[in-house]
Amino acid sequence: MDAEAIALVVDEPIDGHFYWVLQKQDGASCRPIDAAEGPMPTYGAAMMAGIAALQRRADARGPCAAARSVPVVTAFVNRDADCGPATLH
Repeated sequence: MDAEAIALVVDEPIDGHFYWVLQKQDGASCRPIDAAEGPMPTYGAAMMAGIAALQRRADARGPCAAARSVPVVTAFVNRDADCGPATLH
């Protein structure tokens, strides 16, 4: 694994409670460097929130000031076929 690589992991410690975690390689193991503050209702929602967190980290490291103005995602539309009509969370 690249020393600068960050892995995005989605965990479901309790049924229906999904959390994203950003992990960095630390020797032979991985250590968490950022994580969700609360549970998300679906795996997909947690994955998308984790990707947004990963993108914010990348933007903060980049040289372009415009990239730092990327808005933080605070809601999502759940279009999961199993959940019925689309709902805003």
